[in-house]
Amino acid sequence: MLQVDLETHLNTFHLSLSFSAEPGKTTVLLGESGSGKTTVLRVLAGLLHPQHGRISLDETLYFDSKMRIVVPPQQRPFGYVFQDYVLFPHLSVFENVAFGLRAQHLSRSLIRQRVGEALDQVHLNGFDQRRPMQLSGGQQQRVAIARALALQPVLLLLDEPLSALDVQTRREVRHELRHILAEVGITTILVTHQYLEALVFGQQILVLDAGKVVQRGEQRDLLTYPRSSYVAELIGINFFRGHLVRQETNALYAIQLQNGAQSVEIIAALKEHLPTEKVPTIGEDAYVIVDPRSITLYQNPPESSARNVFRGEIVQMLRLGLSPLHDDERVRVSILLNESMPPLTAEITETSAARMQLHDGKIIYASFKATEASVYT
Repeated sequence: MLQVDLETHLNTFHLSLSFSAEPGKTTVLLGESGSGKTTVLRVLAGLLHPQHGRISLDETLYFDSKMRIVVPPQQRPFGYVFQDYVLFPHLSVFENVAFGLRAQHLSRSLIRQRVGEALDQVHLNGFDQRRPMQLSGGQQQRVAIARALALQPVLLLLDEPLSALDVQTRREVRHELRHILAEVGITTILVTHQYLEALVFGQQILVLDAGKVVQRGEQRDLLTYPRSSYVAELIGINFFRGHLVRQETNALYAIQLQNGAQSVEIIAALKEHLPTEKVPTIGEDAYVIVDPRSITLYQNPPESSARNVFRGEIVQMLRLGLSPLHDDERVRVSILLNESMPPLTAEITETSAARMQLHDGKIIYASFKATEASVYT
């Protein structure tokens, strides 16, 4: 079991997090650029030293600020695959994979054995005499992974392993890499800013924002209970923070999204809680999500029974094209309700947008039923 507890300052950036990773499984660090993902990898690898913290794997300490234990990078049995692979163009596949082994002054026979085993693990038998320029992007990635595996690491660190690939190759390699990691069975920490990759690879997903873990869990947790605007944007739903101000019925609550004169209130249905979870209390912080397809737009104040009706200005219209599930093209319309809040986004048909003559700057009304909005704490 990998146990990590870190706190450090890098100029104005503050990294503070704790997590554990189960043996033989892949933990994904998901977050946008600057959230601290690569910094965590560099600290784990020993390339950066945190000011405070502790790193242990299978009861072996690699860093402990209190005990002043700092194991140097070359003595940590960790494999690190960099974002751009860092292959030596003038060396063959064999020599690239053998590079770290030669630095350990191993015998020729043992190096040949280790390289052969590593290339077999990544399904590159017969490629040992090729140069990186003779390989596809996906094959280069596998060489970089083989180089890490040849060192027989107990922990594998992957920094954005698919980012250097084009869209089509990324799709193919994603499936391939998932199988390699499953077959190898090494505890792996994988960094990505791609939500789909987090879902594909992560048995545990940690969402990082400004150096802190803002959400952790499995794929279902992120899909059902997003706790950051970053995750909600990746999923494609409206996400708001606020606090509970009153209970309307057993299942419906009123949530105030902003304090002060420009406060906005949403009536939403309580998401189903586990029996062990406590009942929400008034004043408690809460999250609200709304599917853009559940929102109806009007040119004039609507006479519908919907509990949530808002007036705002269109700030963006994004045409999504023809959906496989619909006969008409779809349009995402973002409406600014309040200067201090993220826009509310509705998804409607191109026909509806044309009929209402929607455009940036137009004032529009948006409504959705209380049962179409979900609140959770």
